[in-house]
Amino acid sequence: MVLPARKLDPRLDPAARSDRSPQREFRLQGASFKSPGHRGRRSNDRKYRAGDNVRQSGIYEVVHDRDHREAHEVVMIGGEHFPDCETCKEKVRFRLVRTAPYIFQDEDFEEEV
Repeated sequence: MVLPARKLDPRLDPAARSDRSPQREFRLQGASFKSPGHRGRRSNDRKYRAGDNVRQSGIYEVVHDRDHREAHEVVMIGGEHFPDCETCKEKVRFRLVRTAPYIFQDEDFEEEV
């Protein structure tokens, strides 16, 4: 038994499309993509100075004075102080990228004293 050839809908078959057929493009607007299970807040543009108290544990971007080094990310723990750079000294700046709790400050992992 031979089955007849099935004609595909040209909207579904890219080979059957003409160059003039409209293509749709989908974009999500205003969406914030985070990794699953991530609850950290997104950053603001506030910059912290060396010696300032770290208010929230998380990932911070380090911006050095006069571009002696490219910006890079570090983990800072709440309650500590932002350090001086060996080259920039107190002119280094820190910007919160996203909050991330230090595991030993999490109630399920707190160290017993």
